[in-house]
Amino acid sequence: MSLLVAAGLTPTEAVTAATRKGAELLRADSLGRVAEGKVADLVVLDANPVKDIAATRHIAWVMFRGRILYPDSLRKTWAK
Repeated sequence: MSLLVAAGLTPTEAVTAATRKGAELLRADSLGRVAEGKVADLVVLDANPVKDIAATRHIAWVMFRGRILYPDSLRKTWAK
């Protein structure tokens, strides 16, 4: 997302492009928004990416298919 900001988008526009707009372009109605009836795959950050897009690199935890995953457990999985 840093590249999108470097190309001229605001941090808000970059986050929107990577989430809601992507889902809209794919016509994936169950993705891209946090709302009832939507797929609950989330990335929770330690900081606000609207203030600093580099915050997208500071992941607190991920919810994927209803399971909460923490960065340390993800790193162990990737190492295999």
